[in-house]
Amino acid sequence: MHKTNRFYVLLLLALLTSTSVFGQKRTYSPFSRYGVGELNTTGFGQNAAMGNTGIGLKSDNHLNILNPASYSGIDTMSFFFEAGISGFSQEFSSGEGTETYTNVDFSYFAMGFPINRKIHASLGLRPFSNSGYKFEFSDGTNLNKAIGTGNLSTVYGGISVQPAKNLSLGAHASYIFGNIQHTTFIEFPDDNAAYKYGVQSELHASDFFFDLGAQYTHQISEEKSMTVGVTYRPGASLNGDFQRTVAKGTSYSEDGKLFSPSYIIPEATDTSDVSGFDMAQSIGIGLSYKKGDQLLLAADYTMANWGDVDFPDSHTQTTNSTQLSAGAQYTPDSRSQNYLARMKYRAGLKFGEEYIQIGDNKINNFGITFGIGLPYNRSKTSVNLVFEYGTKKPTGNLDMTETYGKVTLNFTFHEFWFNKWKFQ
Repeated sequence: MHKTNRFYVLLLLALLTSTSVFGQKRTYSPFSRYGVGELNTTGFGQNAAMGNTGIGLKSDNHLNILNPASYSGIDTMSFFFEAGISGFSQEFSSGEGTETYTNVDFSYFAMGFPINRKIHASLGLRPFSNSGYKFEFSDGTNLNKAIGTGNLSTVYGGISVQPAKNLSLGAHASYIFGNIQHTTFIEFPDDNAAYKYGVQSELHASDFFFDLGAQYTHQISEEKSMTVGVTYRPGASLNGDFQRTVAKGTSYSEDGKLFSPSYIIPEATDTSDVSGFDMAQSIGIGLSYKKGDQLLLAADYTMANWGDVDFPDSHTQTTNSTQLSAGAQYTPDSRSQNYLARMKYRAGLKFGEEYIQIGDNKINNFGITFGIGLPYNRSKTSVNLVFEYGTKKPTGNLDMTETYGKVTLNFTFHEFWFNKWKFQ
């Protein structure tokens, strides 16, 4: 198939599959009740399997969204298309008992290609954050219900340039869009004539933000090298709107709009531009060590100043988030006739603090990852499996622990970008 036709086929496939991205439920966590929900900071297949490291990684076999400077690692004759599907399980335990949820979703798609020998680019679509929860509790008189839905997604375009040997600079421009909706109900079970009351807050975002990156590779020997990378996301105010509706009624609405009919309480209802929803400034540093095609080691540290961000709702508390991660990839022999020897074996771990704080309780997140890369013949096309297991637990006396497991199936398709086909 001609190169141009292959490009349009992959683009059409991406657009068709992306229609399922916007309405999917990717979390059931009660921690997603706050702010913009649960943030998605995970990279693609190789990154995710290596503890989500990537700031100092440069690969000619995979796309690395965690540092836009890494795209210079793409061969000048190569075109990459990547897509991922994830299945997850979340278990929440507290003094009230244990609940378990599972789901499968389309995760992302991206493509990367050279523009010329020193300039490379990438385009893609991926989730930014997700909200999805439903729980209720009673204080003996009132029954309280809380429901969260929605997600924010980003379409990004990235570019990498090489101004000097071994040095790469890169930038992402991302367009964020979507809605996050939080709804709380209060009803009085002992009084059949009493109204039910509800508060619904909806956050809508629609704006651009940017990421910058740099990588420098030091060649230790013919076979060994080290790469150091840095990333920076400037703080930015995002355009959007925030709507808060307070109403009462006797019957719940089937369309998610509180009650049917709804009696709006005007003095408690607000519709305004979002003035306090900012993108937090963040910085990251990463280091990797590579020994030929056999061994790859990496470590990252990132920090984001979410503690400086105020959200328009009244119950979100933020704190600075951090993540420390490390990972490894081992390939016994990439040139072996034995398929098991050509497979890539990956593992990693990560530890950090989430950007949400509940009272005096910060939320720790610890995870371990494993993965394998399954090459197709001797090409750069591969299928990658990632297994992640972890916990999220508040630091104080808040009785709530989330245990999660995640399996991601990543497809990396490789084509020669300027290959001339011959027919006989």
